[in-house]
Amino acid sequence: MGSLSTYPFPLFFEEWETPISEVTAAWDNKGDIVVGSDVWIGYEAVILSGVHIGDGAIIGTRTVVTKDVEPYTIVGGVPAKPIRRRFDQETIQELEALRWWDLPFEQVRHLLPAIRCGNVKALAKAYRRL
Repeated sequence: MGSLSTYPFPLFFEEWETPISEVTAAWDNKGDIVVGSDVWIGYEAVILSGVHIGDGAIIGTRTVVTKDVEPYTIVGGVPAKPIRRRFDQETIQELEALRWWDLPFEQVRHLLPAIRCGNVKALAKAYRRL
């Protein structure tokens, strides 16, 4: 937005004989996109630079995400708006504390029945037995 032209000159650095190091200057970069664990991103969703997607979030199909998404929140629309939380606050806190996705493969495999049943207390109990 700071340029007098909308043409992305740095993207065509060879034609304009500009350094390749200026390629990222062709767009406004507000930082990295950070996607948490266990996130589902729908088909053709767009996530703008600098946005953080919390663990367990769901991004609806063709959603345009312009702002951070809280953990375990379902968002949709253009621009993205929260639709609802996937779980109550107590369940979200328990899932964030367990962080089952950081466990080794074999331990996650052992926890699959508890993960898939949708009962965080069953997951916590199975987790403690590992």
